[in-house]
Amino acid sequence: MASISTISRSVKYGLHVAVTWPGTPLPIVRKFCWTIALVVLQICQYSYIITHFASDSLIDIADNLSITMAFTLLSIKLSIAWTHPRLVRLILSTMEEECRKYAVLDTNNFILKAANLSYRLTSFVVYTYIPAGAFHMFSALVLQDSNTASRALMLKMNLPFDPNESPIYELVISVQIIYQTMTAYTFGVFGALLLMIVLHIGCQIDVMCHTLMEVPYKSKEQLKFFISRHQEIIMFSHKIEKLFTYMALSQLLSNTLLICTLGYILVIAIQMDNGFALLLKCIVFYIGVCLELFVYCYAGEYLSSKSQLINDTAYKFLWYNLQPNEIRLLLLVILRSQKGFPLTFGKFANLSLESFMSIMKVSASYMSVLLAMS
Repeated sequence: MASISTISRSVKYGLHVAVTWPGTPLPIVRKFCWTIALVVLQICQYSYIITHFASDSLIDIADNLSITMAFTLLSIKLSIAWTHPRLVRLILSTMEEECRKYAVLDTNNFILKAANLSYRLTSFVVYTYIPAGAFHMFSALVLQDSNTASRALMLKMNLPFDPNESPIYELVISVQIIYQTMTAYTFGVFGALLLMIVLHIGCQIDVMCHTLMEVPYKSKEQLKFFISRHQEIIMFSHKIEKLFTYMALSQLLSNTLLICTLGYILVIAIQMDNGFALLLKCIVFYIGVCLELFVYCYAGEYLSSKSQLINDTAYKFLWYNLQPNEIRLLLLVILRSQKGFPLTFGKFANLSLESFMSIMKVSASYMSVLLAMS
């Protein structure tokens, strides 16, 4: 019988593209290509925003800034993952080892159910950004100004040469299509990775709690297994916090501005008589940005609920029939589970659904300011 793994294939392929999967061939060369592409194109994008800041309308500034910030956010996530290769390798190897090691205890198929759910959800998260990029590219060409002699680019950039002549224009457009498709695919990989990891932790906690509650208590060794397994999960959650805390912080800062600017564009597009193309350009992108922020906040909320499950399981156990020294061991589990598995924005605020709602409210407030200025 083949071993079950909670590592989703869609995330695995995405990590290969992002050069963060252990054993990816030619990692230095591929990282160099990623770095050159991101640095050069980001310089061209920000240069365009700065030089056209005074002449462009507010909606054009918001449009150009939103897509540029999305690429900047991807650059930050790639940098964090590339500087922590050992941590990524430890997390992935721990997931595979735990699935193999504790499958014999999983009589209720928690691991199999988590693996199937992980594959569906992570695939949805990863592949949401490809249509977002496609809609953005298509609408950018549709929205080009017919009154100008220059030919429109899908991503506004200041280039050191004239891109209007053929075949230079076609070459630039081809590079932008490849660049935007690759970054759109990679953009959702890290959110899907976090979702995959917390679903893995959830199924391991379910197995651990089931082992204590459903199987009749026989010896002190069974209780020690529950306690030691809890300690292993705590250590694993610390690794996740170390890898994702600053990704989540960059997500917080950038998504607040992205949701604000994209929401502003959507409101303006709805009010325009010919705003369908602009609406099409931003609506899927807006959904993707909100989805990614929701995934991060939901991950923190999910870990909190699973920690509460450990707390409830330990309390519902027949602790009053145990020896005093065994009760003290169980008491430590109850106290520690009340602290939860911390997943934070840069170690200063917890990821939760409450945080998600706060960010959406702040973004709506900023959007109201932009609407008042227009």
